Amino acid sequence: MNMNQLKPMIIVLLMLTSALAGCTGTDGAEGMQGPQGETGERGPQGIQGETGPPGADGMDVNESRIAQLEAELASKDATIAILLGNISDMEEELEAVDNVIEMYYTMLVQIQNDMNDLESNLMDEINWANNTVNWAYMDLESADLNYANLQGANLSNAYLYSGALSDADLTGADLSYAYLYFANLRNTNLHDADLTGANLRNTNLHDADLTGADLTGVYWNDTTCPDGTNSDDNGNTCVNNL
Repeated sequence: MNMNQLKPMIIVLLMLTSALAGCTGTDGAEGMQGPQGETGERGPQGIQGETGPPGADGMDVNESRIAQLEAELASKDATIAILLGNISDMEEELEAVDNVIEMYYTMLVQIQNDMNDLESNLMDEINWANNTVNWAYMDLESADLNYANLQGANLSNAYLYSGALSDADLTGADLSYAYLYFANLRNTNLHDADLTGANLRNTNLHDADLTGADLTGVYWNDTTCPDGTNSDDNGNTCVNNL
């Protein structure tokens, strides 16, 4: 055993001896502090542990803000898509409403026209009742006036080509210079009517009442007279065959 190994053992023995001496005897003077022992040798270094797996790449502040903005933008895009869908639905509904409005407008126009016609007919009825019908110079070609009440009506210079006036009441009516070519006045009441210069060519006056009518200057040609004869057989007139 070398000297370096003996030194610690000697120090330990001295300490034990001193302690025992303190237990049996009186306390002696404090001895001098022995020399400091040498530092022990360092033990062997432990084995280094294994390196763990690499962590995920971190995200700096700017990239995080960009990701947030991209998420908000996606949300706004989704909202816009929903709004566009709603607008499309509303446009379809508006189109349907426009169609309904157009339909009602057409109906309104038709009703207005019908009302105008009714008002016109009503005024005609009122005028007939008041003997104030004024159809002078009017084009009444092929007009159906059968059984019409035209008492005192003004039909001067009216165009009544092929007009139907059978059984109509033309008492006191003004038919001066009226064009009655091919008109049917069968059984028509022409009492006191003014037929001055009227064109009665091919007109049917069978059973018509011409009592008191003014027949001055009437144009007779192939006219059926009230008595059923033809004006051509009566000297081109019906004046004597009423």
